[in-house]
Amino acid sequence: MKNYLKLTNRVLLGLLMLVAGLLKLFASGPDAVTGMLSSMALFSWAPAFWTWVLIAGEVLSGAAILANYKLKYAVIPPMVILTVAAFFVYWGNWSSLIMHLVAVSGYSLLAYNK
Repeated sequence: MKNYLKLTNRVLLGLLMLVAGLLKLFASGPDAVTGMLSSMALFSWAPAFWTWVLIAGEVLSGAAILANYKLKYAVIPPMVILTVAAFFVYWGNWSSLIMHLVAVSGYSLLAYNK
């Protein structure tokens, strides 16, 4: 039973990043992401660059997590992405902020809980 729960957790967390990255790439488009990032002081100096870093980080880490490939390292980009999003995008929206931090916790457990 424990192995099925770990598998379910890994698949869901992998899909969380992979689907988010693919939606940014194909549904909303990179230009919308660039517009969002340009309004944030942290990324306003090179929003197009950070757009592609974000999309690549989400897609590649999501695929690596789904493939169970080097989880100890594959979870680092999602943890950074979700932490930055929690504090710079969702500050003040406490339910979204907490949900992002819960996902960060899930990624850390995925990598370090054998």
